[in-house]
Amino acid sequence: MKYVHIAGTNGKGSVAEYIYQIISAAGETCGLFTSPHLVSPTERFRANGQQISAEELDALLREVERKKLAVNSSLFAAYTSAALLWFEQLGLRYAVLETGLGGRLDPTNVITPEISVLTAIGYDHTGLLGDTIEQIASEKAGIIKPGVPVVSARQLPEAERVICETCEQKGSALYYVDDVKVLDATLSGQTFESYGRRYHIRGIGEVQPEIAALATLAARSMSFAEDAIREGLARTELPCRTQYIPGSPDMLLDGAHNGAAVAALCRTLDRHFAGKRKVLLFACMKDKDYADMAVQLIPRFDRVFVTNVDPVRGASTAALAELFGLHSACMTEDDPKLAYKAAADAARKTGGLLVVCGSFYLAGLILCIMEELSG
Repeated sequence: MKYVHIAGTNGKGSVAEYIYQIISAAGETCGLFTSPHLVSPTERFRANGQQISAEELDALLREVERKKLAVNSSLFAAYTSAALLWFEQLGLRYAVLETGLGGRLDPTNVITPEISVLTAIGYDHTGLLGDTIEQIASEKAGIIKPGVPVVSARQLPEAERVICETCEQKGSALYYVDDVKVLDATLSGQTFESYGRRYHIRGIGEVQPEIAALATLAARSMSFAEDAIREGLARTELPCRTQYIPGSPDMLLDGAHNGAAVAALCRTLDRHFAGKRKVLLFACMKDKDYADMAVQLIPRFDRVFVTNVDPVRGASTAALAELFGLHSACMTEDDPKLAYKAAADAARKTGGLLVVCGSFYLAGLILCIMEELSG
């Protein structure tokens, strides 16, 4: 089986999806393992266009436990082993794996890939990966294997130095993504130019063309045809990655959960919704730098609703309200369903846009709530 291994701070799930769709468009059998999930753990496991069933996943996890296949006792390690076992049972030709955290010590780092992919590296999980870009980049670059080519997004200078040094030590060829020129950007998608060719994607997020171009570079490095690349990019859907959902009210659903991701979200808001009133629904985990996220978000919103999606790991609504309430009308509601209803009502009354961000868990929960209320 030929593996594609992906690490980085932001954009891992998106580039994994693009590459998976490109390989599938080429007619090859392919598996995809990503994290986190939005609604169900089964979302993390896909192969040949199908999501694993809950029964299949349970059986695989029992086999992983019985045979002691996981590299450690974490649930993510068990999921990783289950994915590799499933892909092997299916006899797939390709598999795309996204790291869960870091790279060097990540459970996915047991494979030797056909190509290693590095998305943009920034500050996140500093308590585990280090508090400097160099330290974080060193952990992410831990997926680089001797002689295996590496394709990378454009990086901060500190990260670029670490990646270059690691590639030199490992004898791995390094290729950086080409400059990207956005030719057209609407709420229906974007057309961009890279490597002298034009591509169309459905994603409206400001960073999506760069992420798609990185996937294109990876696919081209594996000798996939241009037709497959073009088709794979065009058909990729990215739930909760700056996902625009028209309705009453219109909504923008995003899993942005660190400063860099929120900055990209803000640029998308400024591009498409500069003249529109906006309401924010926000929750995040307490280990995130939510002060940085709040500073960026506050100027763009008339009202803010903060909630909590995890009583243990989530940042308290009181702590969030203290930040957002300094400069914006802020309401707290620990029940996410009630918070969503209140935020949606506020946006609806003003004809505004409801923006949900801060956590993929919040974004996935809101999808479930929307489906429940509409049913």
